[in-house]
Amino acid sequence: MRTILAVTVLVFLIGAPATNASGKQPKAWLTIEAPQATYSRVRHRHGIRTIEYINRRGILTTTQWPLVFQIKSRTAVGFVAKRALDEEREALVLRDPDDCFNLFSLIDDLMLTSFDPACVGLGEDELYIEVQTEKHDTFGEFDNGTTGNGFIRARLVDDRFSDPAPRNTPYLELFNGMVKPVGPKTGGRPDPMESKPDELDGYGYGADDDLASFVIMADVGGARVFDENFDLTPGVIRNMAGFINTVSAVDLNGRNWTTLTAYLHILAGLFEPIAIVDTDVSNPALGGFEYAIRVDSGPVTGINLDEPFPPVTMSGSANAFYDELLSKYYPIDVTVRAVAVNGEAPDFIEDLNGDGKYTARDVQLAGYKLLTNEVSINLKLTLDNLLTEAPDSKCPPRTLIHKDLDGNMDRGMLPECLLTSGSSRERRPPR
Repeated sequence: MRTILAVTVLVFLIGAPATNASGKQPKAWLTIEAPQATYSRVRHRHGIRTIEYINRRGILTTTQWPLVFQIKSRTAVGFVAKRALDEEREALVLRDPDDCFNLFSLIDDLMLTSFDPACVGLGEDELYIEVQTEKHDTFGEFDNGTTGNGFIRARLVDDRFSDPAPRNTPYLELFNGMVKPVGPKTGGRPDPMESKPDELDGYGYGADDDLASFVIMADVGGARVFDENFDLTPGVIRNMAGFINTVSAVDLNGRNWTTLTAYLHILAGLFEPIAIVDTDVSNPALGGFEYAIRVDSGPVTGINLDEPFPPVTMSGSANAFYDELLSKYYPIDVTVRAVAVNGEAPDFIEDLNGDGKYTARDVQLAGYKLLTNEVSINLKLTLDNLLTEAPDSKCPPRTLIHKDLDGNMDRGMLPECLLTSGSSRERRPPR
């Protein structure tokens, strides 16, 4: 029996190879298309250009809004794709000084030696963004397994808590000793007691399988690295690019740009802080407080509420209680930063310059070559519960975890969430 290896090289040249007497890489601009901000400014630091989007008056809920990035270049050489058996890998080449495609680092996983046989023996001098157009990725839905970076897709399957650190999913131990993943839904790995295969949904924390060169950074919620006791591992966060839903490309638009567009539909938990609440406090260290709360691995803080714990379970009885509890830490301010690198992006970003922030400079210090400017946007987020008027009892968000914080082995109770059929609600933007 003979094995046949089928290989196809697809090359779409956008224009003549870019030349630059200084030898610098051609420009690829990264912008944020949504949410729209009032204005932006450009900063230069450590040779890195950053477009800062200033969002002074905007306010968003923690879910159901678009985050859209666009990479555009006027000097890109072209898109290249290589197919082997049932796998395809693709890239946008921004620079190719020797005019001979030899992207062996891109196709290394396919166990092939060169993109173009005529280039064997030449060094890899290309600068490229690894990208594969994608219709839609989301949690729990199987991804197209024949295109994109299958090795990254496999890493996006949720780790088990027993897997060695660093894990790609945040976990917390609950009051009953059970350990569960927290933060946004990511799909991936089913319960080990179920006879179901891993869900290769291409969705979760880490580099993205379809835009493998992209880095999205936000120091909030499940993007932080912490243990099952909610204690933070300082100086490291997870890349959030794996939550990209859709990737599209334009070969050449009417303004002479080649563009890549990445779209994220923000779901619950993605940019939300994780809060633990204890409604039964008896530790003398928290004397005088009825409740205790811990937000994003910060200190345990005692709080009191003007609204009493609902004495009975009835429609609407918990609304005021939850509104006051959530208003103890909402609204929140989150800064999101992004950059594209040559080749494959990291799954984790470390604060290598020790400035307490996660930026393109940290990615660069980790040895990655930046291919775009950095973008940053400051977002003010509040929970939908705080903007919504409804007769039904409000449910706590998935990022509010109920467990013991003061060591008395009792976490108390939270009001029961009862939803009735046929109810209506109103939501009004804050003024």
